[in-house]
Amino acid sequence: MKVRFLVMFFLLLGTFVLLVVMKDYTPALTEMLKNIPEGFLEKFGVTEEFIKKLSEWNFYIITQWYGKNLGQFVPILAIIIAFPIFAREIENETIELLLVRLSRKKLFIVKFFAPLVFTFVALFVLALVPVPVSWFIGEKLDTGLVFRYLLVEMITIYLWFSITVFFSVISSDQVQPLIASIATLAGTTVLGGFVKTLSTLNTYSYVLKGDLTLWPSLIYTLTGVVFTYLSWKSFKTRDF
Repeated sequence: MKVRFLVMFFLLLGTFVLLVVMKDYTPALTEMLKNIPEGFLEKFGVTEEFIKKLSEWNFYIITQWYGKNLGQFVPILAIIIAFPIFAREIENETIELLLVRLSRKKLFIVKFFAPLVFTFVALFVLALVPVPVSWFIGEKLDTGLVFRYLLVEMITIYLWFSITVFFSVISSDQVQPLIASIATLAGTTVLGGFVKTLSTLNTYSYVLKGDLTLWPSLIYTLTGVVFTYLSWKSFKTRDF
């Protein structure tokens, strides 16, 4: 877990550093985009007003870090950390050795919550790193909006972490939970994106917009609790 955790953390931290560096090239990019035929970029939701606002630090960080780069990786980060937690021990047949030393309940608590806490800490650092950077370079950042995104990202992380752990508990090797989790993420995103009545399934719409409204937040949190319970019940009754 340490390698996956560190790779993902420093990859995302590097993405933020690159984003800050690229901010200085925003005016040049704006001039280049002026040469593109009128109406072409609007088809992709990129308006002239949007391009002008990119030169503003607050708008740039909110849309490009929280609304794009970090937000896109939040479900992926949860899946990458969670998929082998139980499946690796089952595949390597080391789960029996661990159960000799620890009770099932204690082993489940340690295996589930320790990685989850580390993932929350990593997300906390990545989501709040723009705040001290903004202070350091003398730019204004809407900290209220930043903390709203942080809460939405924590709910999303917990949701996909608990779903992936459930697949990890019921699988016999490490590949199965990884494929099942990515397929579930892709399937729910597509269904929620194209079928209006199923829009709640699209967690990307929730996390990229920082949409901290009651029902989506409650539904995702409760779904995470349900999958945590299902994971425990499956682990408790599975014959190893």
